[in-house]
Amino acid sequence: MKRREFLLAASGVAGGTAAAAAPAGAQQTTTSGGGNQSGGNGTGGTQTTTSGGGNQSNGNQSSGNQSEGGGGGGGGTETVVVGPGGELVFEPADLQISPGTTVEWVWESNTHNVIPTSQPDGAGWEGSGSEGETFDTGHTYSHTFDTEGSYEYVCIPHETAGMTGTITVGSGGGGGGGGGSAEADPEHMGVPFQAHYVGIATILMMIMSLIFTFFFLKYGESPHTSGGNR
Repeated sequence: MKRREFLLAASGVAGGTAAAAAPAGAQQTTTSGGGNQSGGNGTGGTQTTTSGGGNQSNGNQSSGNQSEGGGGGGGGTETVVVGPGGELVFEPADLQISPGTTVEWVWESNTHNVIPTSQPDGAGWEGSGSEGETFDTGHTYSHTFDTEGSYEYVCIPHETAGMTGTITVGSGGGGGGGGGSAEADPEHMGVPFQAHYVGIATILMMIMSLIFTFFFLKYGESPHTSGGNR
C-alpha cells in the first residue's frame, strides 16, 4: 500500500467513526421521573390515585377495637400485623408512609400492645394499651399520621425480645439524622451514559490512525510493496 492510499484510508476510518458517534449520542432518550412517563408517542396521563382514608370506620369500640387520628386521613391505609403466627414481631417492623395515611394494627396473637417511645413534637400519638394493659387475637387499632417524622414504638411485654417497630412519615426518611446525598445517576449528568462509550471508541480509533500514519511517514512503505512510483 502506498502512503497516499494509506492516508486516505486512515482519514476515512476516523471520519466515519466520528460521524457514527454523533447520531448515537443524539438518539438517546431521557425518561423523566414522576407518574407520567412517555416513551415517544405514548401518553402517560392516565395515572389513577386511590385514596382509602374516607373508608375508615370509627364505630368499633363496642367490639374492643380502637381507632384514632386527626384530619380524617387521605393517604390510604397500611396494615401492621401484631404477633403473626405467634412470633414476637410487628410485620412489617419498618414502615414508610406519606402524611395522611392511616395505619391499622391487627392482633394475631395474645398479650401485646403498641406503645410509642419516640415521635415528632406535636404529633400526639398515644398508641394502644399501657404498661399494664395488653390485648389478644382479634383486637385492632388504627391511627392516622399527619405529622412528618420518625415514630418508634414497642410491645412492652416483649420489648426485650425485639418486638419493636418504626414508622417514617414523609419522603425525607428518618427524622433527625443527617442524610447523605444519593449517588448520582450517570444519565442525569448531562450526557446519556451510552454516549461515553461511543466517544471513547472514537478517540481510540483516531489515536490508532495517527500512530499508523506516523510510522508509515517515518519509515516509508514496505520494500515488498509494488507500485508505479518505485
